Parts: sequence; C-alpha cells; structure tokens
Amino acid sequence: PNDEKSIFIEIRAGTGGEEAALFAANLFRMYTHFAEKNGWKVEIMNINDTGIGGIKEVVASIEGKNVYKKFKFE
Repeated sequence: PNDEKSIFIEIRAGTGGEEAALFAANLFRMYTHFAEKNGWKVEIMNINDTGIGGIKEVVASIEGKNVYKKFKFE
C-alpha cells in the first residue's frame, strides 16, 4: 500500500573513522545517481561532511513515483 510514496534516507558513517565516512559518501552518491536515473527528485535536508570527501551523516528526501517500492528493502 505504500509503494507509491516518497522516502527519507539517513546514512551515518559507522566506526572506522575516515574510511567509514568515505564509504558513507560512496553509498549516498550511489543512491543519488540511482534516484536521478529514475527521474526522482533528491533534496538534501542535512549533511555533515568530513571536508575531505567523506560524510559523517546525511539526511535526504527522495520524491517520485514508486520510490518506496524500489527502496523498501534497502
């Protein structure tokens, strides 16, 4: 019943310092490209980066048709 809804995603780097922050940045970049490829709108609500390419935390909304359907198992 929720398949057509939009979502919020939260990605936080785990323990591991800069390597974990770089992984979080790569993960967010992957989700962003996937969303753009599907024609969905990505809006960053909050981001806390490391200054050298990593992300400590990011919160974003992804809006569009069937976004929840594609992301519900992520």
